[in-house]
Amino acid sequence: MSNATTDSAFAATAERLAADDPAWLAAARRAAFAAYEGASLPDRARHLWRYTDPSKLLPGARTPGVPDDAFGELPADYHDGTFEHAAGLAIACDGRVLRTAIDPAVSDHGVVVADLREAARTHEDVVRAHLLSLAQVEFDKFEALGAALFAGGAFVHVPAGVVLDRALRVAHRVHGDGVFAERSLVVIGENAEAEVVFDLSTVGADDAAMLHAGLEVHVAPGARCRLVFIQTAGRRFVHAPVIRCRVEGDASLETVTVALGGALVKSLQTTEIVGKGATVKALGIVFADGRQHFDHHTLQDHLVGQNSSDLDYRAVVAERARSSYTGNLRIGLEGAGADAHQRNHNLLLHDTARADTIPELEILTNDVSCSHAAAVGPLDEEMIFFCTSRGLSEEQARRVIISGFLEPVITRIPGDDLQDRVRTALATRLAAVT
Repeated sequence: MSNATTDSAFAATAERLAADDPAWLAAARRAAFAAYEGASLPDRARHLWRYTDPSKLLPGARTPGVPDDAFGELPADYHDGTFEHAAGLAIACDGRVLRTAIDPAVSDHGVVVADLREAARTHEDVVRAHLLSLAQVEFDKFEALGAALFAGGAFVHVPAGVVLDRALRVAHRVHGDGVFAERSLVVIGENAEAEVVFDLSTVGADDAAMLHAGLEVHVAPGARCRLVFIQTAGRRFVHAPVIRCRVEGDASLETVTVALGGALVKSLQTTEIVGKGATVKALGIVFADGRQHFDHHTLQDHLVGQNSSDLDYRAVVAERARSSYTGNLRIGLEGAGADAHQRNHNLLLHDTARADTIPELEILTNDVSCSHAAAVGPLDEEMIFFCTSRGLSEEQARRVIISGFLEPVITRIPGDDLQDRVRTALATRLAAVT
């Protein structure tokens, strides 16, 4: 299929979606598609694209995917309607939310879990004020594509003062080999508290879909939010998530990212820290084997001071896989008093595995406390010897050391059920490469 034919197919898709949107969203969608068409591919010399060829995120011969109502199997720990493990659920396939369920006791307090495009009409005041306000569609070709083509996504709103004792969970499945886009929006009101879990996988192990995903997160003054992203897609999946967060004064945001699946993952996560007293933590796990390619880029942007951020990403890379991390910790001109740190540690299980890491500091003022650290290397032979001298086999020792390396991040995932799912998935992967 020629590029002109492909672009025409995507233009028709964007226009079809716009026809069902409220006027303000339709205008934003059309502007995003125009930005996509007008933007050139990112320069490989740019920090963000140093390790991934951007042309691999173009649709190429893929056509616009058609959302499927057949969701497939839900994980066993999802009990739709019982609310045992979640205060609310959103079930999505190919970017479109198929159904939602929320505990009446929670919805009585004004908590909303809904499809984003539906919420653009039913909760226009909140959605319109926040949607695309953090996106940079005029600067990034792929973010523009996702904003133009999103078929739906989750809208989560926790009003001011509401404190949830169970997580809100979004399960998303993608099928086939087309190009899909989804966009979600999370708004946590002043002094509210919530945990939101996004769980992404493919319906079939051989599905080769491409997903351009966008998420905007707004954490109001005094609010507390934890976001968890678990991605366990098949080995042919291409995933390009863009996560943009804004954290205001005395608020707290913690993100936990677990990336296990996909052939190619190019992830961008940015956090604007705009209030004094704010606290931000970003934790991540990457496990790559075969020929998987993971590329994560983060930005912790302290626009004001008297706040803190801490980032810890850990990668295990086996066989001929590759993991790349680039991170920018930025302290702006008004950032005096900021306390900011970032770490990226990588374990290489085979000589053919590769990990690249570039943590950077950009400090534009004085009176700050900042640090960055990076490490790439094999398993410590002394640690293996210590374990084997106490009765473990060498294989068991390797698995224990690797598990211990990842466990500090796993324990930050809310709920024993989700933690056990991640541990089981990792144990299966470890058994295949150790």
